[in-house]
Amino acid sequence: MDAGTVLIIVAIVFVVLMACEVPIAFVLALSGAVGILLSRGWDVTTAAMGNTPFTAVANYSLSIVPMYILVGVFAVFARIAEHVYMVADRLLFRVRGGLGVATIMACAGFAAVSGSSVATAATIGRLSIDEMRKRGYPDTLAAALVAAAGTLGILIPPSIILAIYGILTRISIADLLAAGIVPGLVEVLVYATYIVIRGPGRKHRLTAVSTRPFRDLPWRGAVRVAIIFALVMAGIYSGVFTVTESGALGALFALVFMVVELRPEGIQRVLAVVKAAFLEVAAVTSMSFFIFIGSSIFTFFLVSAGIPTAFVRWVTSLEMNPTLIVAVLLLVLVPLGMFLDSLSILVIFVPITFPVVSALGFNGIWFGILVVCMIELGQITPPIGINAYVVSGISGIPPERVFRGVWPFTALDILISLIIFVFPPVVLFLPNLVGS
Repeated sequence: MDAGTVLIIVAIVFVVLMACEVPIAFVLALSGAVGILLSRGWDVTTAAMGNTPFTAVANYSLSIVPMYILVGVFAVFARIAEHVYMVADRLLFRVRGGLGVATIMACAGFAAVSGSSVATAATIGRLSIDEMRKRGYPDTLAAALVAAAGTLGILIPPSIILAIYGILTRISIADLLAAGIVPGLVEVLVYATYIVIRGPGRKHRLTAVSTRPFRDLPWRGAVRVAIIFALVMAGIYSGVFTVTESGALGALFALVFMVVELRPEGIQRVLAVVKAAFLEVAAVTSMSFFIFIGSSIFTFFLVSAGIPTAFVRWVTSLEMNPTLIVAVLLLVLVPLGMFLDSLSILVIFVPITFPVVSALGFNGIWFGILVVCMIELGQITPPIGINAYVVSGISGIPPERVFRGVWPFTALDILISLIIFVFPPVVLFLPNLVGS
């Protein structure tokens, strides 16, 4: 059977399984197995299904994934997000739209220790949405702001998505993490500017936090964020630790901060929270590794059928501007983001498109940040913008109202992506600096 026919059949199997709500890991594995069977036969299929699950995860680089997940989970239980939000609220209380800006700052601060957009949106959303509604923010604006700012979790380092992109492409994870800093700050600045213009005026409702003396604020949360971020980043770029070792050190300090925070509640409480944290990390890590296994089987089918090579030859033979080709590839991520989670998008999209981008002579770090920006856009875009549903679930605001509010932020995300696309130094400045 020719490769084109096999690819059509695999695509049909993939769509049918997705429509039946089969978990994405099994969708990838089963559709990949069907492709291998049709293109290579039974013997190769059984060998691939037997060997790939081991070889896919027997990779030391993947140990960074549970380390970053540990940092985020421990940070949640250490109440770091709560403390950062309280400090930002107090500092920005008299600024127009100050609570909204404080929410953005809290999302950025928590993103610097969580590495997850869903965790950032869920954690900050529980703290901020009700407060914003009390102070005159429309439901749609309050919920959409948290959903959009939560996407900073996959851009500001340490980012699990950037780490996985580095593993898939064999690009330095340290360079990718450095590349995410400036675009993340640009995103914070653009969002904050919009909220200052769009948010309610200065007639804020007084709260215990907004009137608290500065000396009584929980500054320890901000200090802990700075310590963890500095340990992870400085450890990498000083050469003292590898990326994985820096992640482990960050997780260790997050654990210490969690224990210190919970110690007044008693040893039983500390032990119960530690157990709950490790169970959550095990669940998230297991899910991630299952997706890796499924994607590896699917990738085995693509490679063995010669599809990436054929795709590269076809794209590079097109009489189109190479920049336009990359733009079209990136736009494909938007509809993918409407239906798939960020990790699934990454493991499906990158193995096919990265060889094309490399063959056209574009920088892989720059492309990686743009991929993350497009995934961010998909996380707030209907019908399956996952961040919007997370925010809806924790706030009780109907999903359609959340989606109604995200359109301005969608436009802002497109603007930010265009800035990065047109001006690569925004991304490459820090990687070139630390690499020099």
